[in-house]
Amino acid sequence: MPDEAFTDVLPLLRRTFSAYEPGVRRTLGELVRRGPSAARPARTEAGAPGFGPGLDAERADAVLPVLRLLLGADHDEPAGEAR
Repeated sequence: MPDEAFTDVLPLLRRTFSAYEPGVRRTLGELVRRGPSAARPARTEAGAPGFGPGLDAERADAVLPVLRLLLGADHDEPAGEAR
């Protein structure tokens, strides 16, 4: 993500994470700080544990209008050509 885009999204991230309880925020922060771990099972073609295999393209496409609205992208641009 470009630095400018991250700066634009930062207020939204702060509002989102401020809604979590302190213990949840602390746990999330620790997970981010640790990064990928060898202790976690590797992802396979079947997907991560607890998730179905593959990507559900129809469900993924359903969020595009909301993302465009949040990121201020033009509605007329195809998904792959957004600014």
